[in-house]
Amino acid sequence: MTAIAHAISAALLHFVWQGPVVAFVLWVTLTTLRSGSARLRYIVSCAALAIMVVLPEITAWLVYRAPGPPDAPANRVAAAPGSLGPATWPAAASPATWMAALEAWALPLWCAGVLIFAVRLIWSSRHVARLRREGDPPEASLAETVVRLARRMSIERPVRVLISSLADSPSVAGWLRPAILLPAASLLNLSVEQLEAVLAHELAHIRRHDYLVNVLQTLGETLFFYQPAVWWVSSCIRNERELCCDDLAVEICGDPVGYARALTKLERLRVISPELALSSTGGPLMRRIQRLTGMVEQPPSRLPAVLALSLALICGLMISLHWANAQPQAAGDAEVARDAVWFDTVKFGDLPIMVRALGSMTTPSTAELKVAASQANLVQIGQSASVDLHQGITVAGKVTRIDSNAANGTVTVAVEAQTPVWVFTAQPVDGIIRIRTLHDVVFVGRPAFAKPGSRVTLFEVESDGSHAKRVKVRFGAFSVNAAQILDGLQPGDHVILSDMSKYDGYGRVQLK
Repeated sequence: MTAIAHAISAALLHFVWQGPVVAFVLWVTLTTLRSGSARLRYIVSCAALAIMVVLPEITAWLVYRAPGPPDAPANRVAAAPGSLGPATWPAAASPATWMAALEAWALPLWCAGVLIFAVRLIWSSRHVARLRREGDPPEASLAETVVRLARRMSIERPVRVLISSLADSPSVAGWLRPAILLPAASLLNLSVEQLEAVLAHELAHIRRHDYLVNVLQTLGETLFFYQPAVWWVSSCIRNERELCCDDLAVEICGDPVGYARALTKLERLRVISPELALSSTGGPLMRRIQRLTGMVEQPPSRLPAVLALSLALICGLMISLHWANAQPQAAGDAEVARDAVWFDTVKFGDLPIMVRALGSMTTPSTAELKVAASQANLVQIGQSASVDLHQGITVAGKVTRIDSNAANGTVTVAVEAQTPVWVFTAQPVDGIIRIRTLHDVVFVGRPAFAKPGSRVTLFEVESDGSHAKRVKVRFGAFSVNAAQILDGLQPGDHVILSDMSKYDGYGRVQLK
């Protein structure tokens, strides 16, 4: 798993507990502001959703800047050498291993879910476009009423009115070129005063740019479809939005009871409208009617908040424990035998980048090497090479042929030896091809557990020679027996290149 994929996966998993925490804070705030204005509750709800959308980006950025060691147990499960896809679920695994496997699956499952919900979003957009396209122009008197109400509400943009046979309730479609969609049934069932109140409600959506906010909400729901807290906060925004528009409609028309009756009539005619369209009958109808008629509202239930907080605490504890186990810890020094590990000194100079491949001598002067297909694109005709004959004899040569087709994951590369070796014909050989040379770079022996471009932690020997501390190292290009160091170590440093995964919980070891 690459560093950016690891950061995104970690952010998606951390959002499982971060989202409910934000939702719980919003629930407490909305409960406190229950007797306040709908506009203030709307702003607070929008701020909560904005925080939810930003939190995963911040988490991914923090994780990417300080990634965990790829050689930790969690990462060995998530990206095992030679794996072709996400890790499989172990039958009986520890919680840390289970979390690592979940992290490996998080990104592909999230991409699949976003794709599905994006199709849903595209369908809603096409349906709204169809509603606008197939609407009919209204009578002149109705158009004049909309112009008059728009002027009273200080709306300077032109607003179209369309009579739609597909819409079942008045709604708004579009932001830059807004249009009010009115079903023919609403014209027949509403009085003139009630129709003006409904139109004022839809114009309030236009004045407040609610269509744009609704589109941004839908994008947030698409990206974080797996988080119920996002859907709950988004529903709070939609509910408070309708209350805000109700307040503006009553302020313009001055008849809350008549407007409440109009909402009741529209609800009887309504079916589910497309998600992107803003409907007059959106939000909890009973709560809206209670506000309009002055009835006492019932306080919201505390059960969702308790469940959200409990879920956040449980998920946060599990993920945090996994995260803590994956990071170097400041534990007591562990003892490591010097003769049980491999030390190397960091060097500065020229680093030849070479590819190693096995093969055989097909003729006295030609060796055919089987180069891994993933590295074959680095090999070019004319590159220098050497062939080890396994008896202390090495002959120099150069690449003369590269097969175009791969077989069994390898590509055959022919190396012409400078000196024929008759006695070794048909014998197995070990070849090395020099790809290029990096000049004036920092490099060290190649750790078996690292990969090109990866970030790992190594134990660097301290100046006293009896202890080694954990340091973060970023590698660049790899050769057969050496690896380029981009940062984390300096020439002259002594490091342990052996597999030290058994000491993942230690930030410092003692050398015996």
